Amino acid sequence: MLDEANAYERGMDDDLTFQTVRELAGTAYMAGRSAPPTDAEVEAVAKRLLWRSWWSWDGIESDYVAKDEDDAWDYAGEICGYQEDYIDRAKEVLEVERHAVTE
Repeated sequence: MLDEANAYERGMDDDLTFQTVRELAGTAYMAGRSAPPTDAEVEAVAKRLLWRSWWSWDGIESDYVAKDEDDAWDYAGEICGYQEDYIDRAKEVLEVERHAVTE
């Protein structure tokens, strides 16, 4: 939300005297809901999707056990195409979410 608020503020005029911080944050949040997802959002969703599906990786034979979400993400980076696949899935999930919010 802070990234969205900062991006929104940079696009505004400097004259914000009539808006409270709460109004500005709310406006920035709503503007962010219809904006394309940031790379950080996409990666966060991709990591979560990967972590939630860790036990069911088809075709991957390994005794590796990830300690946490970041560890799983790092390991997936060693498997050709795995991170990219989850990034594509994350983009689809976020697109569906944003489409639902804006309608």
